Amino acid sequence: MKDFFSYGQPQPAAESSPPRAILADLSSEEWEKFITYAARRRYPAGALVQDIGDTTRALGFIASGQVQLLAAGAGPRGRPVLRGEGEVFGILGFLDGVPSSTRASVSPEGPAELLLLTPEALQQLAAWQPRIALALLRDLGAHVAGRLRQLQPPQQPQD
Repeated sequence: MKDFFSYGQPQPAAESSPPRAILADLSSEEWEKFITYAARRRYPAGALVQDIGDTTRALGFIASGQVQLLAAGAGPRGRPVLRGEGEVFGILGFLDGVPSSTRASVSPEGPAELLLLTPEALQQLAAWQPRIALALLRDLGAHVAGRLRQLQPPQQPQD
């Protein structure tokens, strides 16, 4: 717990910088501990992982392969967003339990392996590995905050 109150220096937000990876600061040992709380699933190319309206609350970590995300209402010409190894999807549904507004499917290019973390598994993680659970929640909050900042209009400097 020596680093519990050690927050480091705040980093300035860059408009064009990509969001920080979820759990990027975990050591290999901590990742091994984290993985024991997530369900490991393998999907073939093109498989549906989550459909619009699903109420399954699981945070998806892409261990290998790629996942395509398509928002509800995107229509036949909507372009899916492609997420790859090391990226996460399903954050909003995981946090608030609202039915999914996104369709997630494995890329037709090849299979994918996913780690799925449920809220119940997060509770167990928090009980047995609180530092990892805290890091996860901090990173999820930062990710959501970054998305919200992108939606805000630019602020005018004040004299």
